[in-house]
Amino acid sequence: MEKRILGWIFLVLAIFAAGAQESFFDNYVYQNWNTLGDIKGATVTDLIQTGDGYLDIGTYDGLVQFDGVEFKTIRKSKSNDLKFSSVRVVYEDSNSNLWVGSNDEGLQKLSAAGNKLYTTENGLPNNSIRAITEDHNGNIWVGTAAGVVYITKEGRLITPQFEAGTVAKGVIAVYLYCDTAGRIWLITAGERGLFLFSDGLFRTRQELDEFGSYFASAIAQDLKGDFWVGLGTDGLVRIRNGHLSRIETGTFLDTSPTVAIHVSKNGMIWFGTESGVAVLDNGVFYENSMKNLANAKINKIICDREDNIWIATDRNGIGKLTQGKFRMKRTESSVNAIAEGLDGSFWIATNTGVLCYRNDKFVENELTEFTKGLRIRDVGVTSDGDILASCYKKPGQIRWGKRGIETWSTDEGLAGNKVRVAVETGKGELYVGTTTGLSIIHADGSIRNVKQADGLVNEYVMAIHKDKNDIVWIGTDGAGVYLMKDEKIFAQITSEDGLAGNIIFKITQDKNDVYWICTGTGITRIPIFDVAKGVPSEFQNLNGENGLGTDSVFQIISDQRGSDWITSNYGIASVKNDELIEAADGRIERVNTKFYSENDGLDSDGPTSTALAICDTHGRLWFPMIDGFAIYDPVNLMKTPVAPLVHIESVTIDNALHKYNGEQFVLMPGTKRVEIKFTGISFDAPERIQFTHQLTNFDEELSPPSYSRSVSYTNISPGKHTFLLNAIDGEGLHSEQAEAMLFVQKPYFYQSIGFWIFAVTALFAAVSGIFYLKQLSMRREQEKLQKMVDDRTAELLEEKENSDKLLRAILPDKIADELKSEMEEAGRTSVIGENFDDVTLLFSDLVSFTKTSSGYTAREIVNALNDLFSRFDDRAKAMGVEKIKTIGDSYMAAAGLPTKNERHALTMIEFAIGMYEDLEDYNRNAKIKFNMRIGLNSGPVTAGVIGKTKFIYDVWGDTVNTASRMESAANPGKIRVSAAVRDRVYSEKIGFTEAIECDVKGKGLMQTYEVIDLFGNSSEQV
Repeated sequence: MEKRILGWIFLVLAIFAAGAQESFFDNYVYQNWNTLGDIKGATVTDLIQTGDGYLDIGTYDGLVQFDGVEFKTIRKSKSNDLKFSSVRVVYEDSNSNLWVGSNDEGLQKLSAAGNKLYTTENGLPNNSIRAITEDHNGNIWVGTAAGVVYITKEGRLITPQFEAGTVAKGVIAVYLYCDTAGRIWLITAGERGLFLFSDGLFRTRQELDEFGSYFASAIAQDLKGDFWVGLGTDGLVRIRNGHLSRIETGTFLDTSPTVAIHVSKNGMIWFGTESGVAVLDNGVFYENSMKNLANAKINKIICDREDNIWIATDRNGIGKLTQGKFRMKRTESSVNAIAEGLDGSFWIATNTGVLCYRNDKFVENELTEFTKGLRIRDVGVTSDGDILASCYKKPGQIRWGKRGIETWSTDEGLAGNKVRVAVETGKGELYVGTTTGLSIIHADGSIRNVKQADGLVNEYVMAIHKDKNDIVWIGTDGAGVYLMKDEKIFAQITSEDGLAGNIIFKITQDKNDVYWICTGTGITRIPIFDVAKGVPSEFQNLNGENGLGTDSVFQIISDQRGSDWITSNYGIASVKNDELIEAADGRIERVNTKFYSENDGLDSDGPTSTALAICDTHGRLWFPMIDGFAIYDPVNLMKTPVAPLVHIESVTIDNALHKYNGEQFVLMPGTKRVEIKFTGISFDAPERIQFTHQLTNFDEELSPPSYSRSVSYTNISPGKHTFLLNAIDGEGLHSEQAEAMLFVQKPYFYQSIGFWIFAVTALFAAVSGIFYLKQLSMRREQEKLQKMVDDRTAELLEEKENSDKLLRAILPDKIADELKSEMEEAGRTSVIGENFDDVTLLFSDLVSFTKTSSGYTAREIVNALNDLFSRFDDRAKAMGVEKIKTIGDSYMAAAGLPTKNERHALTMIEFAIGMYEDLEDYNRNAKIKFNMRIGLNSGPVTAGVIGKTKFIYDVWGDTVNTASRMESAANPGKIRVSAAVRDRVYSEKIGFTEAIECDVKGKGLMQTYEVIDLFGNSSEQV
């Protein structure tokens, strides 16, 4: 009987231990690198993290530097002063010097002050370096294949002595360790090979005499001051206050040699053996069961600045153990939904039944037995703690609680047997959504079905949500959302109303009473719901273009720390709630969405569209997955944030590569291209590091965050520039201090200040001389022009005497006499006139004519005006437009007189556009090039012959004045028209700008317009 009891006890302990092993390592994600850059199948001999954040990896092919993304191999070559090809030991001392011990090439110290090589020629016992450490006095202890030495701060090599009778000459060092008291421990390859340096001698530890001919393999001191010693196949021993005790771990540590021990900052002790990795946590030993670590020989274990565990192996490269953000639990089939029971149990809806998960293990009960083999699409909990399970076949809807198993199918009156979702809407009342309608199960057991005849046009129900206003939201597969109250449909919301899509996956209401609807084409946020009208009053939509990664979103769920979690075909992602709201409001264009992967512990093929995740009462998130469910526990992930480090690695100047060591770069004149390569170091998630940068006096501000690890600049302006670089890790934490690099771009001689002073002085003198000569030339030209005017005036006086003869030759004598008599009367300006009810007037003016024509002769000016205006005259004649007159550089014309024209406004606009075509043709080869503006107005005028000595046909009236004002208001190259003109051609195919308010002299503010050409632009000279 006693044996049977003991057997059961051992069985229970074994089961508990197995569960504990799984539980511990389930919290970690293992990532392995077999290839270290150009080194494949690497045997890693040593591994450290240096003060700059890089991992330095010792291999037989050289020293490898790793930033989490890229491996760089460092070894001797023609281009450097390194002396090692293979690396067996790497160590960084307290002064940031790097010590590299090779297999057969001695020891090299890499320092900013210069490198130094130590070999047998200057005091080393052997060139094969096996161990390095530093004591509290700054001495560097070096263990070799033939003895131990230490190098003082002054650079002297001293050989320590061993206690008499302990070793023969030329010990093979295996490990050197400095404890918290500054004492040096040495492990050698021979029997009884554990020594402590004291009183100037290496002495053996008498505590270990009871083991006889033991072989020590590793040593470390924990946070309590106890020493842990690996004794090969004899297991582990602990030395506490000089007393030794053997530790039975129940793991492979008891038989497999421990060759590496590391004590992490949180007190856990990690053991590397020839059979894998084990750990001591809170007094319990765990051995790993992860692939790539089982049966691997571990050469070194370290903990980086972010508490990740790094492992150096003998054949499998390096590995990283990171505490996973997610913990996966596998199930036999896909999980569709999860619900938290009132008793703390979790109910898992799978394709093969309901599972009950309690205290990190699955338990059986009446419901799990009843649903075995059934496809459960949804699971929920009622206010009484009953469990609702929705099946995709008969028995349809299941309720399990104090009354046992209850079921509803078409036999009991349910709308269909394929049940997608069920929720409790009132005490004892259920709303059940099926693929063929909605069923309402009342507390008395009666059922009312809602189908097409009741307003549910699309009977395929995907989601049900009862809000705080007692309105039930019914999401369908293609018809959007139906709103119900008192069991009646009173509204439908579709994409035509503003919904992102009509295929509804989930409907939720957050703590701020904001509705979130997940659809096949995006998320809809409804911030305001009009309770009185019973409909949303605002829709805000988000999709892949806003940074969600996809349009089809299955569910959105909020945690207790200000983040929203999204499930989709892309997997699981999170985004800050504030960002999501800002994007929905349109204040920002994109959100920073963080997607999770296998490196976060999410080793799964992802969720399904039916997946219903939850945030439990402890703040944990539970996500249904295709192959199980994932648990995200933010409490377990709480740790002190560690800002990423940022480094500028190299600078390439016109194809010449320069390693960056903090120096200033001077760029010679003519430098065309500068490329800067940089990195950020955060081993938690190196692939999520982003960078912002700025080159002062070149970039106006920091660049937007980018994953790119290089940037190029061309044509850098002369002067001093500082390149500033920041790194941002996956959690949004910025590097504490920006990396800065100084550039000095040397100028060409013509870019110097002295050159420009000389150039400006010379230019001023030249301009002054040219101005003087130009003024002199203009004075002479003015004199010539005045003489020409005087000569022409004399000719006109002579011609005046012939005007009467000319008039009488044109008009009958009586009319001529009458005209002459009328014109001679005082105050009369017209003797022949006529009123016109509706005409269009055009005024044009050459822009800046005086300035443009300055410096040209009168003949050149007159010829230019004659050439241009003659083109206008020809066009006027061809289009039936009456030229009225030219006044200097102005041109006046009218349409609709003296011959009437019903389409005078359209004719004049077409004429104005043609004038710009003539101007363009003229300017193509003209010596004097002009620009012009044109104004148009329509209305009544008076026209007739006026004058006392010369006869001209002229027009008068307010219409004329307004047309002149339109020309004054017009922009160069434009056609400005009044509202009267616009109204007369509004139905024609002529475009106008929006109304331009213009202050017109004598008229006040007027609405004016500019003509738009056939290309949709305001008319202007091309």
